[in-house]
Amino acid sequence: MVKATRVKQILLQLDEENRSNRRFVIADLDETHVLISPEAVERVKDDLELALEANHWNPLQAEEE
Repeated sequence: MVKATRVKQILLQLDEENRSNRRFVIADLDETHVLISPEAVERVKDDLELALEANHWNPLQAEEE
């Protein structure tokens, strides 16, 4: 299970990396919530999934390497 605060931090980091006009966080609401631009939802879902996969440690995969 992924903690909501961890996901929020990843979202804020992804938004910060998009310094151009592609930023998607409209408001940082509280400890676990951000408001995201409706036009960016699908892109953000894809980016978040990639970020979570990149930060996921798989012990079976580690044994193969």
